[in-house]
Amino acid sequence: MCKRVYLTAKEAEKEMQEARKADGFTGKMETGYISRMIKDAKRNSMVGDKLQLVVDPMYIHIPEWQRRLKLARAYAIGNTYNKYKWDVPKVLFLKGKLYVIDGQHRIYGAFKAKMDSVVVEIMECSLEEAIDLFINQSQDRAKMQPMDIYHAAIAGKKEDYVKLQEICHNNNVAVKGDDETENTVGTLTSISDGVKLSRTNPNLFDSMLRLLGKLGWNGYADSYNGKAYTAKIIRALKSLYAYTEGREEEMESALLNNCTGTEFFVENIMYKTQAQIFDYLAEIVRYDMESPFSRAYKGKWIKAKSNETTEVM
Repeated sequence: MCKRVYLTAKEAEKEMQEARKADGFTGKMETGYISRMIKDAKRNSMVGDKLQLVVDPMYIHIPEWQRRLKLARAYAIGNTYNKYKWDVPKVLFLKGKLYVIDGQHRIYGAFKAKMDSVVVEIMECSLEEAIDLFINQSQDRAKMQPMDIYHAAIAGKKEDYVKLQEICHNNNVAVKGDDETENTVGTLTSISDGVKLSRTNPNLFDSMLRLLGKLGWNGYADSYNGKAYTAKIIRALKSLYAYTEGREEEMESALLNNCTGTEFFVENIMYKTQAQIFDYLAEIVRYDMESPFSRAYKGKWIKAKSNETTEVM
């Protein structure tokens, strides 16, 4: 059995919620107790303009938009928790409950180490402001990954990310980090490229994903799933669309005539660099589009042959 390396925020919260239920700390019991703690803390625990609270880590929720937990890191922090080494976690107080904004590894680690109290800084703001704080944190102990930001940005209804999700899901493509990936044609792993295209040229991004779906490059085997939606593929296709500007439909037709199927992708595309992919596909497209028998030149070719016939006569 493979040892778990990561735990999703949803899985961590489920585990902690089971512990709360076993302790009877749910519903009005929870909201009433936490609200009283906050009220008392405002009278006794203000540090300048900051509100701090000593609380059982089990009482702090981990929202779904939080990043994945790296288990080894969380366990290490919990087993060697040092209040002088670790900054105080930031926790949102909202509708009688506490939600971790910054410091979920510290909170989960303390919970797993069966600690009964940690010091946290209480933030009283909107959910949107809390998510902004999470996304923009610059001194976090664990580097923010695009997937971490994606979850929070969707929850915070950030326009570029909502558009990214909409375009991908309309094309039956999952985004890396989506909980539901079954029955999709592939997984977009280059979230940063997707966000940029969703902001600057959503129609192009939609066309690219639609074309990739028709090409069927993720046709079989889990080991290939997502390989057709990596940064190098997305960027090579973007360059190909720019290269054939004004004749995009012909370019797409050329690829669909010559480059379909997972077998083609694995044998000719998957192991190439971005530049090599562009050069390879551009050559195929150029040959097809410049052929005298292509649809783009068919009319000119017939006219030329007619002129030749006239001259002979």
